[in-house]
Amino acid sequence: MAFDFNLFFLWAILYLLGYLATFAAVQHNLSSRRMLPALTAAFLFLYLCAMVFSGLLYQYFGDDVMVLYWILVCYVLGLAAYLVRLLWRDRAEISRQPLLFLFANLAMVLYITLGSRLSDMYSREVRMVPFQNLILAVSTGNFSILNHSILNMLLFLPTGILLALLGPRRMRRVEIGFLLGLVLSVAIETVQLTAKLGTCDLDDIISNALGAAVGVLLCNLLIPRRPARRH
Repeated sequence: MAFDFNLFFLWAILYLLGYLATFAAVQHNLSSRRMLPALTAAFLFLYLCAMVFSGLLYQYFGDDVMVLYWILVCYVLGLAAYLVRLLWRDRAEISRQPLLFLFANLAMVLYITLGSRLSDMYSREVRMVPFQNLILAVSTGNFSILNHSILNMLLFLPTGILLALLGPRRMRRVEIGFLLGLVLSVAIETVQLTAKLGTCDLDDIISNALGAAVGVLLCNLLIPRRPARRH
């Protein structure tokens, strides 16, 4: 079976975006900048290993897109653990009111994406071509194809805004918003896939993650962080 280089190239870009966001989030927590070259080399090595490993598994299992998806799930589980660690470290700085609004927003997102579909039943379908809607819109000139992706971004926009309002300085970083959107979106898509509540679409995951990142960015632009008081 011929290897799909176009799909592999798109996945390479997707992996790179994820690793760059993770690298940006991790390097802010370095105790010394002297560790930056070693961290850069380690992330480059992990990126190359992940791409080779994913390509081999994808080819071995007969170009099964489910293999790519569960690799993504494993990667996101690691990101989820990292985000939980950050939130735990900054728990003393977190404001209660934005946190309650964030939970309420997540409940609304879960209802829209899962609860409203409980009466429906879909086949287990996985679409794992990244940026497919964008490529199709550009190639056909029909940009209405992007409406669904734009709505997904808007759905996660409040999540990013509320994350930035929690209080800790690191929660105002765009890459943290992207990673949180990625984790939440993969969790939702996985439930949709296993419970047959909808089609698992990689473009939805990307749109949701970008929406959360844009939300953080908007909050930084419109609501500047107050300087810490000096004692």
